[in-house]
Amino acid sequence: MNSSLKNILLNINSGFAFFVASIYMGIMWSLHYFWYPGWQVLTLSNVHDHFIGPTSLATKFFTILVPLAIAACIIMVITEWKTNLRWPAIMSFLGIIGATLVGQLLIIPINNTIATGVSSDLQLNELLTRWMMLNNWRMFITTIMWLSMLMFYTLKRNNR
Repeated sequence: MNSSLKNILLNINSGFAFFVASIYMGIMWSLHYFWYPGWQVLTLSNVHDHFIGPTSLATKFFTILVPLAIAACIIMVITEWKTNLRWPAIMSFLGIIGATLVGQLLIIPINNTIATGVSSDLQLNELLTRWMMLNNWRMFITTIMWLSMLMFYTLKRNNR
């Protein structure tokens, strides 16, 4: 493969990783600042429409997007291993892995518990409080991931 085509493909790859970092971070910040306050009034009677539906759609969306982002980050780490761009590539990879682990191991079980039905509004409130705290951790992790991609492109531009 010629060098020009390789560079184009690597730029598309790292651009995609930045795109995913931006979406992921944006959703986490939106959850925190725009949707959390409204979720304090969720009850057993309205949780399906305002929580289960949206979280199910988000899970489907990220089930497609995250493996592609992991692959993109792995490609970045491999292709930049001998350059100073390896560090932001590694941080971005660790960010997508960290956010995914928190989601898969800690948040999805809460989603499933709520979706299968809880016995009281008190139990729902406890689960949602934990869910929000865990998503605050994902907000932090995805912000680091996004900053890593910003650093990647800043260093890349400065290395021209």
